[in-house]
Amino acid sequence: MKKFQYIFILLAMTVILSCKKELEEKPYGFLSTTNFYKTEADANAALIYAYSILPDLDYYSRNFIVLTELPTEDVASAAGKSADEQLLDNNTVTATNGVLAPAYQFPYVGINRANLVIKYVPAITTGITDSAKNEILGEAYTLRALHYFNLVRLFGGVPLHLDPVDDISQTNLPKSTMQVVYAQIISDLTKAAGMMDENVRLGRVNKVGAWGLLSKVYLTLASAKATGSPGYDWVTSADDMYASAKQYAGLVVNSQTVYGLDPSLTNIYDVNSKFGPEHIFDASVDRSGADEGQYSKLPLFFYPNLNFRLPDGVFVPGGFNEFLTEPGIYNSFDPNDKRKTQLIISTIHDVGDNGGNAGTTMVLSITDAQYRPFSNKFNDSGWIAGQQTSANTPILRFSDVLLVYAEACGPTSDGYTAVNRIRARAGLGNLPPSLSITDFRNAVIQERSWELCFEGNRLFDLRRSHQMESVLETQYGKTITGDPYYFPIPQAEVNQNPNLNN
Repeated sequence: MKKFQYIFILLAMTVILSCKKELEEKPYGFLSTTNFYKTEADANAALIYAYSILPDLDYYSRNFIVLTELPTEDVASAAGKSADEQLLDNNTVTATNGVLAPAYQFPYVGINRANLVIKYVPAITTGITDSAKNEILGEAYTLRALHYFNLVRLFGGVPLHLDPVDDISQTNLPKSTMQVVYAQIISDLTKAAGMMDENVRLGRVNKVGAWGLLSKVYLTLASAKATGSPGYDWVTSADDMYASAKQYAGLVVNSQTVYGLDPSLTNIYDVNSKFGPEHIFDASVDRSGADEGQYSKLPLFFYPNLNFRLPDGVFVPGGFNEFLTEPGIYNSFDPNDKRKTQLIISTIHDVGDNGGNAGTTMVLSITDAQYRPFSNKFNDSGWIAGQQTSANTPILRFSDVLLVYAEACGPTSDGYTAVNRIRARAGLGNLPPSLSITDFRNAVIQERSWELCFEGNRLFDLRRSHQMESVLETQYGKTITGDPYYFPIPQAEVNQNPNLNN
């Protein structure tokens, strides 16, 4: 694993073509903007470099899921695993927790790479069309917005870098307020949506993705204001934010034909269906990649450390058994919900080398201390050995945006139609009619917990709806120590930038 020390080194190193060396030396090898950013090929290379941070093991291919799932009722850290993960699972998070460091650092790496594209691509004047240039810039603006959206939801106010960092002295910015950060996110995504087309490019974002992310940003502001979630008192009108969330989610739901609900739940997560209709934006990987970040290890964190076969016969050569499904999420499903029966594996077949007989069915118990039912969402059916898989991590799915639309609409015919489409695919009946606006929106948030479990959404949904205590403590008996709504900025970053104390 790469040894990233501090954010000031990380930011400087993002303009280096090779970032695999341990960062114990003085940063070197800065790209000269006098001999780069001259052609469309240069612009595309810089953009792909900006994307390449997303599937890193310390971002969407592991750490982001650790940070957003362990504090919730979705997964627990198995006994004997990382002490930092155990503390995160128990909502006892201090500034020295090791899981926080990459969660703060890696978005800033991505921001700096996006900033390089945003600054230098406009100056390319030959060999590139305006539409190609706009597409590249629109994607860079979207990436920058995504990183800041992650940071502000995780940590609250953070420094706002809008220019490339090429000197350590430029890293000691003070924190911007959440209001300023959100204003920049909205500005970037609005600009990006006007620059991009709707063409699908695997692992890349387009206009529809910008609309979808905007809808989630506005929904976060709306529900946080409506529920009094800490930190959002500056939002002037929840109703206005709900209206904006409905507007942009509505564009995804009603004004494009590229994406839609996949009728098959299992097909969504099939590595051979990466161009399926649900996939608006993924952190894309391939098991043939040579380095971490080109492939994913995420499935192994859910799999038991046994050699076994899935019910469909696919052989799994053992996992890390790091994430244990919690009774909270497992028992909350309707027994007939296909998202439980098809996407959570509760029976496996012994292959004869685990002390049992080949072909023996092993029933996994949700109360077992070691082997529990596990998520089948990150499943690479072609994975036969090693630790390299082709399982993408979803960043934005169509069903996610459809539920944003339902929540923003409230208990109207459009709202009910949207959420009931999700429930119908899961094999469930409609929501009860005539719910109050509060009860309806809470029902949609609960629907999101079933639809998007294990995908890095639950923590943010609980935070924005001011339900961390009522759900995790009161309903599920978890313990919360400290601030449940914002993680502290890592102490190593504060040590390097005293302005973060303000």
